[in-house]
Amino acid sequence: VLLGDMDPAFLDLPPEVIQLSMRTHQKYFSVRDAKTGAFAPHFVVVANIEASDGGKAIAAGNARVLSARLEDARFFWDNDKKSGLDAMAPKLERLEFKKELGSMADKVERVAALARELAPSVGADPDLAERAAKLMKADLVSEMVNEFPELQGVRGSYYAKDAGEDPAVVAAIAEHYKPQSPNDAVPSAPVSVAVALADKLDTLVGFWAIDEKPTGSKDPFALRRAALGVVRMILDNTLRLPIRATADLAKFEASGSVVDIDDLAAFFADRLKQHLRDQGQRHDLIDAVF
Repeated sequence: VLLGDMDPAFLDLPPEVIQLSMRTHQKYFSVRDAKTGAFAPHFVVVANIEASDGGKAIAAGNARVLSARLEDARFFWDNDKKSGLDAMAPKLERLEFKKELGSMADKVERVAALARELAPSVGADPDLAERAAKLMKADLVSEMVNEFPELQGVRGSYYAKDAGEDPAVVAAIAEHYKPQSPNDAVPSAPVSVAVALADKLDTLVGFWAIDEKPTGSKDPFALRRAALGVVRMILDNTLRLPIRATADLAKFEASGSVVDIDDLAAFFADRLKQHLRDQGQRHDLIDAVF
């Protein structure tokens, strides 16, 4: 196990970029300063040989490779900052969300309208919710996210902050994909909740409209995860948000089909039951309530 040095000049890059460059491309461990918790200009690499010089040459060679990676990252970062999210957003027309449901730009317009509708129910400012939704997917066309897909949303929030957007908008862009797993944190800031709910509801209603629901263990579009995310956001934020009425706000026709809201509500009910069982609630009590 060897400790390598990184050029301190790269520490002005967002920490997520540094960490992903190390972990994904080079299989290094990033290093933090024990006193401040901030990233330190070092990395840890594991070598499969015992070097006669104690690993100095190996560490130096890996440092050169890392520098090249981080130089690329800086180039992407600087280019994206020059254009900004407002310039990126129109390019979402080129990205298909789903053939029957239009482009990613079409989805953004739907989510922006829905987030504005939902905002009062979750205590959010409608203008900020709409603004965040209009920018939430823009970083998908950025050079940085093309290089680091894991940074979608996170990168957009940095660009929004750099452009002077409202902090609530910045947070909502970063958090609108959450929760992405049963253990992932749930958005709690009102604008973030409005946008995250609208994004997931639009996806669910859209796929119900074209009758592409999960079957058995197959769920290629992670619709179960989206529904569970809605359930958890409502529960964890103690919201009063009737599912049928809320889903109906996102109701639209696609490919000549009309959404069966009752069937979608039953899908949410199944996610709620599973969530309660995972929390240790008794099956008979859950069934009795329903």
